[in-house]
Amino acid sequence: MKSFEIATFFQKNKPNSLLKALKTIHKKQWLTIGFLVVLACFYLSGPILKLSDTTLESTSNTIESNGAALKTNGNEVISDTIVNHKERQKLLLNIEEKLVAYLYQIPDYSYFKVLEPYLEYAPEILEQIPSAVPLEKGDYWLSSDYGIRQHPLSHKMKKHYGIDLAATLDKHVYASAKGTVVSVVHSKNEYGTHIIIKHRFGFQTLYGHLNKVLVKDGQHIAQHELIGTVGNTGASTGFHLHYEIIKNGLKIDPTYSLRLKQKIYKRLYEKTK
Repeated sequence: MKSFEIATFFQKNKPNSLLKALKTIHKKQWLTIGFLVVLACFYLSGPILKLSDTTLESTSNTIESNGAALKTNGNEVISDTIVNHKERQKLLLNIEEKLVAYLYQIPDYSYFKVLEPYLEYAPEILEQIPSAVPLEKGDYWLSSDYGIRQHPLSHKMKKHYGIDLAATLDKHVYASAKGTVVSVVHSKNEYGTHIIIKHRFGFQTLYGHLNKVLVKDGQHIAQHELIGTVGNTGASTGFHLHYEIIKNGLKIDPTYSLRLKQKIYKRLYEKTK
């Protein structure tokens, strides 16, 4: 039964005919209606996404609740008898607008879990945030995590503000997100030869201890674009890439980001089977 047919039915029949009318709606149409309700709630939730530190957790809980419903109802194909393509696209575009507001506010990747159902409807955003491994597939391994560790040179306990990916000399290094090169530094200390790229939503990435730099200041970079090669420059004890993510000026744990894009795209691929 189409939406305008349902409305006409209610106009011509008494209120006690409601139950009878509802029984004529098929299961797929119910799922479609539920899907649209979730989208409409997200569409109207603009004010709730104007976040502050005190409301961030509450907003995350709301988004998580709506996301769960969106994920459940989104498993069914939208029926054109309920909503046309143009209306659906308008709702999905609004989801992207709300995601943008939220992404600027969140401090780190611990908030991304609740965003995953929405990112499936706006996967292009994953090109603009660090969401991929900066090394190509092959012979590399995680040699040092983010957090407190014994420094390999001073042997003192010190916080490590990134992760180290050990690899062979001149292994290709790629940008983990679309952005602009804001700094190329050649140094014998600290990060050695390194690159800093600025991305959307308050993100920056740093690629340290490089042997070769293949980009320049101000250059616009695509996600997965080749930017340099693995080296052993600066305060380093072996060939590796030191990789950092900075969010709103603070260095955060990049571990969750490494295969975020791959995970979302895998889900989208499985849905098309």
